[in-house]
Amino acid sequence: MSYTKSDIAKNIANKTSISNQKAKQLLDRFIQVVVSGSKKQQVKISGFGTFIKKETPSRIGRNPKTGEEFEISKRTKLNLILSNKIKEKIN
Repeated sequence: MSYTKSDIAKNIANKTSISNQKAKQLLDRFIQVVVSGSKKQQVKISGFGTFIKKETPSRIGRNPKTGEEFEISKRTKLNLILSNKIKEKIN
């Protein structure tokens, strides 16, 4: 199951009795804080997890239809390492 930002905002609005628009603004602001904070260092949210910026090296990819190889450039991605509390709730 996947959630969209709208789904998450609606869920926040329902559980907190704020408007959908305010919930979307809250979610957008949260994402901005995590992204901007993780550019400088890791962002840790106690009881939830840690967002870490990770560099992936360039590598060779392959088109599955044609078998043609091409280079995938190096990228920066944001990883979430879940806290033990969340892991226990999931399992």
